[in-house]
Amino acid sequence: MGYDVERFVGYVNEGLLCSVCRCVCEDAVMSPCEHVFCRACISAWLSQHATCPEDRTHLTHTQLRPLYRYMRNDLMRLQIRCVFHPHGCDVISSLESLGSHEAECDYSLLTCSNIGCEVQVCRRELEAHLSVCEFGSRVCLGADKDAHTCISDLRTELQLLRAECVCKVEELRCEMESRLDSQRRHMVQRENLLKNEVEELKAQLSCVMSDVCVLLAAERSRRQELEKAELEKAELLELLKEGQRQATPLHPATPTPADGLRKAGPRSLTLDCIKRKSKEVTVI
Repeated sequence: MGYDVERFVGYVNEGLLCSVCRCVCEDAVMSPCEHVFCRACISAWLSQHATCPEDRTHLTHTQLRPLYRYMRNDLMRLQIRCVFHPHGCDVISSLESLGSHEAECDYSLLTCSNIGCEVQVCRRELEAHLSVCEFGSRVCLGADKDAHTCISDLRTELQLLRAECVCKVEELRCEMESRLDSQRRHMVQRENLLKNEVEELKAQLSCVMSDVCVLLAAERSRRQELEKAELEKAELLELLKEGQRQATPLHPATPTPADGLRKAGPRSLTLDCIKRKSKEVTVI
């Protein structure tokens, strides 16, 4: 799990958030497709899957690599509040120096070192608590060995310590299971979201293909109509030519006088002249 975004002061680049837990990356690593993860988050994811949580490309542990230098520098320069801020610590440090501060923070919670005492106090208040803790070590003042119960007391404390260890282990197990369940729910939501997006894309593709089929059918219909129109045009032109050929003999050209003269020979012209002369003589 990464660092809660609410702990940071100022703007946090979205590119520095873990793609699994959506917190600022802790021990950040990057995939070949340049998605960023907490090492623990992506390791838990890859134990059950072999793909990137973001784009589903193939991904294995061996393909993970450190962040680019500029990304690592941006990450380390982020200003973050101390994890013990709810207990009174007002320190704001860079992410790079956070670990050294929290290791020595006066407001860090420490468990009392006395066996059997489960009280947790701030580091700066630990000494005051130890001075009044009822589980503090005591010096056996009895001179008679049979009179004191040190061994039985130690056994009792040992049993209590074992019980405490068992309880802590159980708490850690419950916490880890809770984190894993949270990650699984997040992954399921992410997977469902991706499935919905895929279904939407399929529906859009189906609509586009349907439109394309309609356009292709319309194009084929127009092409067939055009071919039919071309055939009809050719038939009409052929009929028009045939009609013109049939109409030509029905209207012969009217002969002209010049044509008659051209058709008449020299003999006909001579006879006409003789006839006209004989008529003139008769009249005289």
